[in-house]
Amino acid sequence: GERGEAVTRRKHRAGTRRRYHDDGISDEEIDGRRMFDLEEKVISQRFSSDRVVRMEGRELTYEFVQRGGLRDPILFEKPDGLGIRMPDPDFTVNDVKMFVGSRRMIDVMDVSTQKGTEMSMAQWTRYYETPPSQREKLYNVISLEFSHTKLENLVKRPSTVDLIDWVDNMWPRHLKERQRDSTNCINDMQYPKVQKYCLMSVEGCYTDFHIDFGGTSVWYHILRGSKVFWLIPPTPQNLELYENWVLSGKQGDNTPYLWRHVLLQSDVVFESNPG
Repeated sequence: GERGEAVTRRKHRAGTRRRYHDDGISDEEIDGRRMFDLEEKVISQRFSSDRVVRMEGRELTYEFVQRGGLRDPILFEKPDGLGIRMPDPDFTVNDVKMFVGSRRMIDVMDVSTQKGTEMSMAQWTRYYETPPSQREKLYNVISLEFSHTKLENLVKRPSTVDLIDWVDNMWPRHLKERQRDSTNCINDMQYPKVQKYCLMSVEGCYTDFHIDFGGTSVWYHILRGSKVFWLIPPTPQNLELYENWVLSGKQGDNTPYLWRHVLLQSDVVFESNPG
């Protein structure tokens, strides 16, 4: 799970949950309403961050990943040595619109129900710039993949990611080079277009728990704002709990053990998944 107010870039997509039956589910849960206090989880002292490994950018090498993989979350409080390039912190959502196009359609999540809808970048920019007191709903953008747009030229991911990315190292190169469409329309996709994402969240946004597609590991850079992550160790027991929770359709508590970590502006974090 994650919560925050931030503009971030990463490789990531949230999963979609499906309810197979309604046995034992209250009206509130059927409506998709959250059955726990999010603010309490933000300040609670019962969550640990002891599994987050702190490193310097120069230490994240291909050899390091080969030896130990990415088993635990890794935090870099400064991006120095990672080889990344990002826009300046004053880069705005309006700038994103200019670089990907005002007509670009994007998936937008209704935070209260965790259900998706679509907006154009122009519509999203108007929403984002609306004063919080005038917003009727909380919306969150977590899946704007911007490869093959002008924004791609402003962002360079960590050098080690280039060396281990299966899309670059295993997918037929001639198919990737054939890609022309900047959207993620599956009919026009020549390769798994999942390498560069821009996330845009207003204050108070929350994304429910998920495993990234294929169990991939992900990295985040916080360009501006902050973000809180709750991470669950991918043990067999927790994976079984997660599977049962996905099938139930409930937004409730199941797991007894979570790590919590707060990311601030300029932080970079790598998170593992059970791949």
